Amino acid sequence: MKKFRSVLSALLAVSLVFGTLLASVSAASSPENVEKHWAAGTLKKWLAAGLIQGYPDGTLKPDAPVTRGEFAALLNRAFGLKDEAAGVSFNDLPKANWAYHDIAVAVQAGYLQGTGGGNVSPAQAAARQEASVMVANILHLDTKTNTDVSQFKDAAQIADWSKGSVAALASNKIVKGDEQGNFRPKASITRAEAVVVLDAALALQNNNSVAKTFDKAGVYGSADKTETINGNVVISAAGVTLQNVVITGNLTIAKEVAEGDVTLKKVTVKGTTTVNGGGPNSIHLEDSVLLRIIVDKATGRVRIVAIGATTVQDVIIQSPVKIEESHVTDSGFKNIEISKALPKDSNVELVGHFESVGVNAANIQLNIPSGKVDNLDVAKDAAGNVINVSKEAQVLKLVLDAVAKLIGEGKVDQATVNDGAKGSSFETKPGQVDGAAKDSITAPGATVVTGGGGGGSTGGNNGGNNNGGNTGGNNGGDNGGSTPPKCTVNCDDANLHSLSVAGSVYMELAQRNFGTAKVGVGFESMMQDYSVDLPSNFAESDVAFTVTAAAYATISYSVDYDDGNEIKDVAVGDQGSFNIHLREKHDATVMVTVTNANDNQSKYYYVKFVYDRGIQEAFRIDHLVMSPTQTYNILQSEALMAGDSVTATVPAADTSKGLELTVSGVSGQNGSSAFGVSLADYSKNNVFKPANLIGTIHVVVTRAGQEIMNGDYQYDLTPVPLITDGTGINVTLWTKEQLKQKDATSYSVNRASYGIDISFDKVANPALQNVKYIEVAYGDKLYTNSEKYAWTYEDRKKSQVKYGFRGPIPVSDDYPYNVVPQGYTEVHDQFAYIFLYDEHKKLIGCYVQELHFDADHVGEGVTIVPPVVK
Repeated sequence: MKKFRSVLSALLAVSLVFGTLLASVSAASSPENVEKHWAAGTLKKWLAAGLIQGYPDGTLKPDAPVTRGEFAALLNRAFGLKDEAAGVSFNDLPKANWAYHDIAVAVQAGYLQGTGGGNVSPAQAAARQEASVMVANILHLDTKTNTDVSQFKDAAQIADWSKGSVAALASNKIVKGDEQGNFRPKASITRAEAVVVLDAALALQNNNSVAKTFDKAGVYGSADKTETINGNVVISAAGVTLQNVVITGNLTIAKEVAEGDVTLKKVTVKGTTTVNGGGPNSIHLEDSVLLRIIVDKATGRVRIVAIGATTVQDVIIQSPVKIEESHVTDSGFKNIEISKALPKDSNVELVGHFESVGVNAANIQLNIPSGKVDNLDVAKDAAGNVINVSKEAQVLKLVLDAVAKLIGEGKVDQATVNDGAKGSSFETKPGQVDGAAKDSITAPGATVVTGGGGGGSTGGNNGGNNNGGNTGGNNGGDNGGSTPPKCTVNCDDANLHSLSVAGSVYMELAQRNFGTAKVGVGFESMMQDYSVDLPSNFAESDVAFTVTAAAYATISYSVDYDDGNEIKDVAVGDQGSFNIHLREKHDATVMVTVTNANDNQSKYYYVKFVYDRGIQEAFRIDHLVMSPTQTYNILQSEALMAGDSVTATVPAADTSKGLELTVSGVSGQNGSSAFGVSLADYSKNNVFKPANLIGTIHVVVTRAGQEIMNGDYQYDLTPVPLITDGTGINVTLWTKEQLKQKDATSYSVNRASYGIDISFDKVANPALQNVKYIEVAYGDKLYTNSEKYAWTYEDRKKSQVKYGFRGPIPVSDDYPYNVVPQGYTEVHDQFAYIFLYDEHKKLIGCYVQELHFDADHVGEGVTIVPPVVK
């Protein structure tokens, strides 16, 4: 906020731009026409900061249009621009015009041009598409890569010259459509819209003043829309996938990635990509465009593989690396420079088609197991190198300016041996040799098969380069020289054939079948849901997984921890084993994904590690309101075993009759862990009625005659904080047409009754930046005087559910949370209770939205039942 205020302090002069905005309206009070305005949150923020002021009549006139000159003045002051372009001359802009200075500054900054005919039209209302171009230019957004504005229904009305800017701003959440999904490109931008757009633009600029860091495993970026990150990016965790992103600055894959993997899918990096971390199966570039890569890892070797429509202009190698192209459809890696900084005895491996390779390092080994190099140059100071050109590799032109030893059966079409390379040797004679020292080389008249030294690589190019690829190097190398066989049997098999876990304690796989009941023990290929119980004294440690599948199937895993941390889509190597880290008193769910050899089917297996609950984690009090005069309090748990006996004692002070209350019950049958008992003795009309919001109930649990728990359970009936400011929380009902489309693509026999979308505009309300998880509950509004339910922390407790699925789900910045109930023939107005959680799944508060249905927002055949007057 300090930076925001300092950047915008000059906007106090905006009062001149907006007209006669006098200081008679204090920043502490909002003009009367702001409170219910759609931009109220941002307008009030700017008012409170003294950045805009109201009119003497108590209004702000937020819907009045802004001229081109006024918008330029706003931009200049917001971004601190002061330098004028020299000699600015427009027919309609004399130097005496108040806007002359700001237009001259805008021209100097390069974000504003004339309107044609020698004019700049400072008094003309600024169209929304014109304002979009100005903002995109001042933020230096990429307006060339993505011009897709199809998310707007009126996309056809957006001028071609502005589409790139509108798309860039939309992808950065700076502009969006109206309620009908239209952008209205030719409409005048209003004062409120100008403030909201500038507020979002400044927030983006401030966010980009430091590198954006991805320090947790996961998938980042939209699945189908390109977003732009202005500035630098750092990836500092293994298991990160970045997709559909344009990075205007530099990208660093940090040392913290260690030996892990990083994937870039449809990523464009306009600066330099530096690789400081990664392992032998690590950096994957899929359909991506990178200008320059510097490989500089402190220890160990890293693999960088280009896949699909990937282009990398230059790679500078300063540490051991394998550079590989796999099924590329674009140019892949173009130019490789092996730097002098590469340590002695390092190994570099190149698989694919490379336009040029320059070797500046000395005493290293360069392996080319397959593919083609158009031009390979060895510099004069790069002496003592061994270059292995394997049988399936080809070098079109080799220039030696330093002594080198070439081994392998691969073909060198033309070799130029200069004076500095005198005495170089070739295991396989080049097709043609020239240069001043051509007669000094050692080369047999025929190929000599020596074996060994084959780079041991699979993969090759096999895509768009017509060089065959997919071999393993020389016979006798690490992987031999045979072509990997293709799948011929069980190619559709996506089953996991075996799965076992081992750790510091005995671990039994219990079959759960996505429920609380235990239905079996041990792994079975057709059973996809398991749990492993951990003792209460389990110490933080690793658990080893061993998995197998069909020969050509691929396996990956993800981990979801109960505090919100995640590891996503980590490939399991050929050894079929991996480790996950478990922490004391924390559940974790491991999802193992198997994809068949034909790559057209995947199957998912879940293993949930659950710690043994104590009394405090194992229970919860459910407060059920059946009517204004009838309520039930249920002590419940889903963390016990079938047959467990529970006795609960409520102190006399916390009952309706002032008498101690004791109740008992037995947990569910058929393997279920469910338990519930009403805290009431109806024979004495004595029920649980706590004197305070926080109190205790004494609980004893016995299992097979043995006492396993004995102590006080502390409940917390404190109300969950209500979020009263709904700015940025958008709750919308599906239209009848949307519900019809849902039915048309649904396999369910039941039709959609209604639909609800919930999304968050974190620009309109920056406080929502902390919201990472969401959970929603609903309550019918049966009567006109129905009250909102007052949720407590006890109601939202989750630890008492030990098995099955539970808890809030992640919030997507790209897609709304939605729910579409099916099969209901009647629908009431509802209260939607939206619970918001932070990144650690800590409850922030509850926002309540009333839902009022009409005929245009329910499914076919659904009757709307109005609330009853009572």
